[in-house]
Amino acid sequence: MVNLLAEGYRRLFKGKRFYIVLIVIIGIALLFTFLYYLLNKILFNFESDALSEADIQELSNLKYTADSLMFAMKGDMPLLIGITAGMLIVQDFRNNTIRNKIIIGHSRTNIYLANFIVSESVMLIYELAYFVVALIAGGIVLGFDQFPSGGIIGVLFMTLAIQMAITSLIVFFCNTMKNVGGFVLSITMTYIVSIFSIAMALLNKYPKAQELVGDIIPTLQMNKLINVQEYVVPDNAPRMIVFMFAITIISTISGILLFRKADLK
Repeated sequence: MVNLLAEGYRRLFKGKRFYIVLIVIIGIALLFTFLYYLLNKILFNFESDALSEADIQELSNLKYTADSLMFAMKGDMPLLIGITAGMLIVQDFRNNTIRNKIIIGHSRTNIYLANFIVSESVMLIYELAYFVVALIAGGIVLGFDQFPSGGIIGVLFMTLAIQMAITSLIVFFCNTMKNVGGFVLSITMTYIVSIFSIAMALLNKYPKAQELVGDIIPTLQMNKLINVQEYVVPDNAPRMIVFMFAITIISTISGILLFRKADLK
């Protein structure tokens, strides 16, 4: 396992894709900071004497702060994680590296777990890079409204659990499909779910079922957490986290079982 991880990290950090995506993530954080700054300038470019205190208070509630900036990339992060981690896995199959690993004695279980660990590492590095830039640049340029607060920190940790589950699904699709099709499916699955999330409206008559589905599907969980102005850890947070860990464990075990039986010819 140690040799597989060393080889996986070597390929990850040796390739240009990891750094290109990392630069894109940092660039997006800086771009969002600049755009939020411009929007604030436009929004508050008025004569305060001409407005009542109520109007000024209402406008101040619309001000863009670094609080929302920290969550601005959460919905698109799986795409960037998939571009790096997913393609890293698929290239192993395209280059027959997987077969060579098996021939020299590595078990398929260890190969899958090594891919899983490297991919989760990619997720953590990208999330940390975005958070640090958003924290520093956003804090300096935009300032904070609620951060650091228990609610925001709690929601941040919950989004990490969601990203962990999504990354495990990326590893699952890329390892089981073993081709570019698995890579494409892995990077588009969050958007596919979002497109079909309108079907949730069919469950309006069954609020408990609607809530349960929203807690199980990672993308819907993410939308529920970040598409609000007040970042508060929901009452059902423990159940949501349990579902995310369940998805991670089930997808990993299923992926290992399917990979062990896969024909690699």
